[in-house]
Amino acid sequence: MAEFNREAYSERERSAASMKTLLRKQELVNSYKERLQRSNGFVVFFNFQGIDAYPLTLLRLDIKDLKGEIVVGKNTLFYRAFSDTALSDHRDIFIGPTAALFAYEDPVAVTKKLVEFLKETFDKEWEGRIKGGLLDYKYISPEQVKELAELPSKEELIAKLLGVMMAPVTQLAMTLKAVPQKLVLVLKAIEEEKSKGGQ
Repeated sequence: MAEFNREAYSERERSAASMKTLLRKQELVNSYKERLQRSNGFVVFFNFQGIDAYPLTLLRLDIKDLKGEIVVGKNTLFYRAFSDTALSDHRDIFIGPTAALFAYEDPVAVTKKLVEFLKETFDKEWEGRIKGGLLDYKYISPEQVKELAELPSKEELIAKLLGVMMAPVTQLAMTLKAVPQKLVLVLKAIEEEKSKGGQ
């Protein structure tokens, strides 16, 4: 009977574990690429250090309600996933604790929510938390991310557009409503004149 070789067995175990780890890392890289594609090339990276788990969970839920997603990951895997984009020249984004914000519908709304959260959480130090990102697969700096957060959201723009479109209709309705009212007032005045003249 052959003797059990513990070293050979351990080596095979390590090799299998290593292969599982590599496969898991590749799955993560692929999932980041898929998220970027689903978000039409939009992602914002930010430093989440100092944010407790509970507030971060609440932020994630708020972002999810806005059809977005926050993913915390390893910088090496983020870089590997986005190295074939405009971020390849901005490796400094992938230093320190990093989270990625994806928007699947309205990038402005999710960016606004992130900036509001960072302002509330870090007060004056919030600006250094935003690292940059991509918009339509083009690099955007931290300053451009802040500018994006100041734009009106899709819902706000639609409301303004409807207001502009409805103003002439409302004005016409008011004018049409005023004509019979004025006619009634004139007829009433004539009736009062006749009743005064008849007495």
